Amino acid sequence: MLRALTQLFYKPLSIIYLFAILMFSSSLLAQNNDYIKLQDSTLVKLDSCLNNRSNYSNFKLIKIQPSTSLDSLKIQVAANYKTEEFQTIERFNAFDFKFWLLSNDSFKNGGDIEIRITYLIDNSPIEQTFKICLTYIDNNKIGRGLTTTEGPDFVKLPIYFGTDRNYTSSEDLNKAFGVERSKLKYGVVDVSIPHDHRVGEVETPSIWKFEFSEDPSKHVMLHEITLLEKQKFFKKLADDIQKSEKKSTFLFVHGYNTSFSEAAKRTAQISYDLKFDGKAVFYSWPSQASTFRYGKDEENIEWSRKNIKRFLEDYLSKSGAEEIYLVAHSMGNRGLTRAIVEVMDNKPELRSKIKEIILAAPDIDADVFKNEIAPQMVSKTKKPITLYVSADDLALKASKLLHGNPRAGDAGEKMVILNGIETIDATGIDTSFLSHSYFADTNSIISDIFDIIQSGQRALKRKSLYLAKLKNEIYWKVKQ
Repeated sequence: MLRALTQLFYKPLSIIYLFAILMFSSSLLAQNNDYIKLQDSTLVKLDSCLNNRSNYSNFKLIKIQPSTSLDSLKIQVAANYKTEEFQTIERFNAFDFKFWLLSNDSFKNGGDIEIRITYLIDNSPIEQTFKICLTYIDNNKIGRGLTTTEGPDFVKLPIYFGTDRNYTSSEDLNKAFGVERSKLKYGVVDVSIPHDHRVGEVETPSIWKFEFSEDPSKHVMLHEITLLEKQKFFKKLADDIQKSEKKSTFLFVHGYNTSFSEAAKRTAQISYDLKFDGKAVFYSWPSQASTFRYGKDEENIEWSRKNIKRFLEDYLSKSGAEEIYLVAHSMGNRGLTRAIVEVMDNKPELRSKIKEIILAAPDIDADVFKNEIAPQMVSKTKKPITLYVSADDLALKASKLLHGNPRAGDAGEKMVILNGIETIDATGIDTSFLSHSYFADTNSIISDIFDIIQSGQRALKRKSLYLAKLKNEIYWKVKQ
C-alpha cells in the first residue's frame, strides 16, 4: 500500500521532470539553431576555397527566418591578421570582399577567412562561425595542370579619353599617340586587366621574368583605340553613364613623364581597383614621357590649359552624369585646377555636377596654390577637395630644387593646410622618383580614395587615416 502511494505521489513529479527536460532541450536546440547562412552554401564544404579569381557575387549572408529579430547583431570578419566589423547583414553584403582580400595579400598568404556572427534571440546569445580557406591562382602556372575558371584570363574596360597629342596611326597601340601638340581629339580605348592583377599595380612585361612582349593574362594592355567625333563621343559617354547605378564618372588628368598608353593603363587600373560604378575618362596632354624632358612638359601643360578647359566644360555639361569626380596627378594639377576655376567663372551652374575633387602630389608652386588657386576653387565649387601630399616624393623634391620654391604636394613644415581642403599626408609610403604616382600605386591610398567614393565620408571618419596637427592646424596622416 505504501509502495503504491509512493508511486502515485512521484508520478506527477516524473511527468513534470520529463517536461522540464524536454523544455530545456528545446531551449538548447533553439540556441544552436542557425538563423543566418551563407547564400552559397558550397563555400563551407571541406574541399571548397575562395581564390583571387572566384566570383564574389554570391558571397553574401541571408536570414533563414526573415521575420525573426536578430538583436545586438555583430559580424566580425578576419583574414591575414586584418579585421572588419559590420552591424547589419546589409552592410556585410555591400562590402567588396575581393578588393579587401587582394589589398591584404590574403590570397597569397593563404589561411582562412573567418566570419564570426553573434546575436540575441529572445535574449539568448547565439554564435555562428564560418571558415573558408583561401588560395592563390598564379597565371604563370595556367596550362600546366592547374585548374582555373572558364573564360579569358582578363577583363576589358572601355576607357574614354580626350587628348591634344598627335595621332601617329602606329600599329603598336602603345605608340598610337605621340608627344607632339595637336588639335583636341576624342575616343575610347579598350584596356584589359589580368585576373591576377595586384591592387595598385600596372603590370608590365619584366625581363627578369623573361617576358619580352605583353600578355593580357599577365599584363595591363591596350586592345583597341576608336576615335570619335565630338558629338558622338559625348553621346556614347552619356549613354554608358546612364547605365551605372549612381550615374557617375571620373576624369583623370595625368602628370609629368607620362605617355598616352601609360595614362590609359593607369586610368583603367584606378577604375578597376576602386570597383568604380561608372565610366572612367582621362585627359592626355603631350607629356614627353621622359624623365629628362621636365622643361618641355612644363611648356606643354601650359599650352594644353585651354584645351583642358574646353574638354572639362563639355564633360561637365554633356556627360549626363549626376556624380563627377575630378582627379589630377603631379603636373596635371596645373591644367585641371586652372580649368576648374575658369569653368566655374563662365558656367557656375555646372558645379552641381561635381561630387569631389582629388589633387594628388600637385607640382604647383605652394604659394601660388595657397594664395590664388585654392581659395578660388573652394569658393567657386563649394565641393569637397582632398589634397594628397608627401615628404618622400623625390619628383617633387627635384621640382622644388629646380624652381627654388616648395610645391603644393610637399609635406613637412610648409605643408599646405587650408580651410575647405582636407590635406592627407602620405609620408612613409614608398615613393621613388619613378613611382611618383604613389596615390595610385599604394593600397592604403587606393583604400582611402575607395572610401571617399563609396561612402562619401570625410577624413575624420575614414578608417585609413588618423588626425594630426601642425602649428595648431588640423590635417590627416595615412596609417602605415
